[in-house]
Amino acid sequence: MRKALFLLCAVSLIGFSACDKPTDLQADGLLPQEDVLYANQTDTASIFSYIVREDTLSTDELSACLLGSYTEETFGRTLASFATQFVLSGANPTFPETFEVDSVIFSVAYTGYSYGSLGEGYLSVRELSDDLPKSEGFNSSYNAPVLNENLLANPFQTFQFKPKTYLFGTEDSLSPQLRIPLKTALGTRLMQPADPTVLESDENFQAYFKGLKVEAGSYPMGVVALDLTNINSKITVYYRFDNGGLADTTFYEFPVTSDCGRYSQLQHFYQYATQPELQALVTTDTIANQAMMYLQAGAGTKTKLVLPNLLDLQMSEGRIVNKAELVIPYEPDSRYAPASQIFVFYQNSEGTLVALPDQFSGNIGGGVEESNKRYRLNITQYVQKVISGDLENAPLFIVSGAAGVSVNRTVLHGPDFSNISSENTRLIITYSN
Repeated sequence: MRKALFLLCAVSLIGFSACDKPTDLQADGLLPQEDVLYANQTDTASIFSYIVREDTLSTDELSACLLGSYTEETFGRTLASFATQFVLSGANPTFPETFEVDSVIFSVAYTGYSYGSLGEGYLSVRELSDDLPKSEGFNSSYNAPVLNENLLANPFQTFQFKPKTYLFGTEDSLSPQLRIPLKTALGTRLMQPADPTVLESDENFQAYFKGLKVEAGSYPMGVVALDLTNINSKITVYYRFDNGGLADTTFYEFPVTSDCGRYSQLQHFYQYATQPELQALVTTDTIANQAMMYLQAGAGTKTKLVLPNLLDLQMSEGRIVNKAELVIPYEPDSRYAPASQIFVFYQNSEGTLVALPDQFSGNIGGGVEESNKRYRLNITQYVQKVISGDLENAPLFIVSGAAGVSVNRTVLHGPDFSNISSENTRLIITYSN
């Protein structure tokens, strides 16, 4: 039996040139000890890697919307904006016949997530000129049309994101939120439309006032995630009126709810990157690169892996893949945390990215291992199905987790990053006959 295994390893020199015991490949924790005794292992499967620019990403109705901008030398510039609808606090609200608006505040709750250095920058707030229905579905590249007028009370005001800071007033504290003062004329128009039927239902109101789009300028102010369906996300109109000869002040709210259409627009400008391979993504969507792989959430970049010699494992009938793990080291950066989770998909014959069968077993992994500076993906079932002929040997794609609600960027080590194999992306396959 030992001779047979040795011969099989020798025959597999093309594409799988090493056949060793699992402990020889520094595969700590990759395989139960009892399987090590009767298995052989290789980590020399050929891997070709490509940097791929993401086309679009669905960003509507997610747990958060993104806002802000940041620029850094490796990946260049990223801009994030969002648009949302609003609803009435209740149907048929009644207002005094005569009132005066004191202030209008668009408040949006922070989720706590931020990325990049948080500095001061400019925002613009414009009214949508087209409907933003929840049923439509919007992606990261959609540029919602807006009216020309900037609705900021002071268009020269600068903002600084403070996602961890509570606001303290005279009576109570407010949870961390971005507060944007808007023109008082907007409050008057929302509460006193020429057609009173506008206030009879949310549908009528959204047809009249289609919503707002908030955009960040190119000044590096960082990117934050905002919870638009939080109770603190709303337009509040503060107004005063004559109440029986006495001046009275009150307010009315136009909240954002889960029934409102909302989405993030995400833009990446790789012409500002220092890496030539990322700069090339301005004019093409796929670049071959074996040394480094670049992963960026928020419809940025993903990694394509081609495993041309995977079918070499078919040489012995009845061969069983005990374990197949894709090990992907990353380059640590003290300024930017790596993606906390990565996912792997394969491309089917229609060109669609599909989850691997391992995804449904619950042990595919992909969480960041900061102590080892790597990710590990268990793709055992996928590899077994490929060598058994149940699946085509299709390209694999590595994508960042939380891609629609973050802009995390991570530099990964490619298959040829180093002369030391443990520092490279590699596929460790443990098998037995």
